[in-house]
Amino acid sequence: PRNSTIPRNQLQLITINQYSRTMRLPTSALLFGTVVLAGGVATAFNLSSNSKAAAATTNRRDFLAKSSAVMASAALPKIALADDADPYADYLTTESGMKYLVTKEGDGGIPSAGQTVKAHYTGWLDGFDSEKKFDSSRDRGKPFQFKVGAGQVIRGWDESFASMKVGEQRKIVLPPRLGYGDRGAGGVIPGGATLYFDVELLAIL
Repeated sequence: PRNSTIPRNQLQLITINQYSRTMRLPTSALLFGTVVLAGGVATAFNLSSNSKAAAATTNRRDFLAKSSAVMASAALPKIALADDADPYADYLTTESGMKYLVTKEGDGGIPSAGQTVKAHYTGWLDGFDSEKKFDSSRDRGKPFQFKVGAGQVIRGWDESFASMKVGEQRKIVLPPRLGYGDRGAGGVIPGGATLYFDVELLAIL
């Protein structure tokens, strides 16, 4: 009994089982390789997706930065234009609202209230040297005479000539309250008009 051999049918079964176990190894290895390959594909996909997302984020940031720069550069000229918008920035403004600029210095006396003066003037609507010139003593070639501070002329003239020296020439800008107010004058100057004068004090009489 000790030396008894293994029956043929059992031997065949053992051989088949061993063969089956032997054949399973490549299958496991193949499955393992497939998992590794799938993991590699997933990793590559994730890396590709992350790269695309990062690129998209960078592009959005670049776009926003460039847009902000364009908007800022477009805004700068507007600010510069606003600073240059007032053509009378060099003019002096009195408490009454009159603006004036001395264009020629005088060296004579200053008239007192009630004194008669001789003057040249040119008047415009809508700005100096505009097409709407409404009067000019220079065009007539005859200076204008009046008493300073006596109410013979508009308020702006009384105020201006009361501080001018003989020989002085000014450009003055008069708001309506220093000119003809809301009523206007003679159908030539409308109500509420701002007046622009170039005046020159020629003499005190």
